[in-house]
Amino acid sequence: MLPDRRAPSWVTCAQCRKEVLEAGLIGDEEECLVSDHLLAVHPKTVQPMTRSLLLRLFVVTEQPPPTA
Repeated sequence: MLPDRRAPSWVTCAQCRKEVLEAGLIGDEEECLVSDHLLAVHPKTVQPMTRSLLLRLFVVTEQPPPTA
């Protein structure tokens, strides 16, 4: 199996601006981590039914978020 050569993506929560994940590919395991963030940090947020709806609550970029 060849290594994944995709550029890493950073997933940042749109509500609290916390960096949640850095990954080359967003699969099932990464989706669970992002969903877990919503459950733990924003428990009143309705859990989306699909990955595409879930990712609408986050900012996905190919560049690292700026450090403050």
